[in-house]
Amino acid sequence: MRLAQETGQDLVTDQTVLIIEDRPDIAARLTEAVNATDGITVAGQAGTLDQGINLLYDRRPRVVLVDIGLPDGSGIDAVKASAAADWEVDALVVSIFGDEARVFEALQAGAKGYILKSGALRQIGDDILAVLEGGSPISPSIARHLLSVLSTGAAPKPEASDSGLTDRETEILRAVARGYKRHEIGTQLGISAGTVGNHITNIYRKLKVGSNMEAVVQATKIGVL
Repeated sequence: MRLAQETGQDLVTDQTVLIIEDRPDIAARLTEAVNATDGITVAGQAGTLDQGINLLYDRRPRVVLVDIGLPDGSGIDAVKASAAADWEVDALVVSIFGDEARVFEALQAGAKGYILKSGALRQIGDDILAVLEGGSPISPSIARHLLSVLSTGAAPKPEASDSGLTDRETEILRAVARGYKRHEIGTQLGISAGTVGNHITNIYRKLKVGSNMEAVVQATKIGVL
């Protein structure tokens, strides 16, 4: 783990990650995964909401991994604190809870992604890097759940053409909704991850959203998905 490494006159600084997780075994797995990923390092680890929010303002991390079910409150409050911070910091939820209420509450609070603990936590480093690149990683089952919930809405949906999305942007958004990461989408479509990122930026602009989850929700509401 390194906070900074100087080579000659070049200074390379890792992006820091705060882990708010009350289970020591899960916290240890998250810490190991973060420290095994180039470009990020652990800024601190808290086992309660109160400790986590204190460390948030003390360490000023770039990313916060937040558990929802903490012993002294909901991790959603840590997501809200991150969204209200006066520096650039993104919250990524890592939880055992995947129900509709908590997912939407996290999204509305400003979470940039939602990962279930039942998934491969060893890949959390890649998920954090995706957040740093402007993405919003979502567990595939969460993406399917969001689509299922939204598809049952009774309100009529406008034609997909109202979105202004191109065919390629719609194709990419469908892949995002299935939980695929940018490099996976690029491999499927024969384009670079950077090109996928450019398309996603255009999707955000056209749908007037700021994350993958918001894009999936909005696109479903207007009939694109």
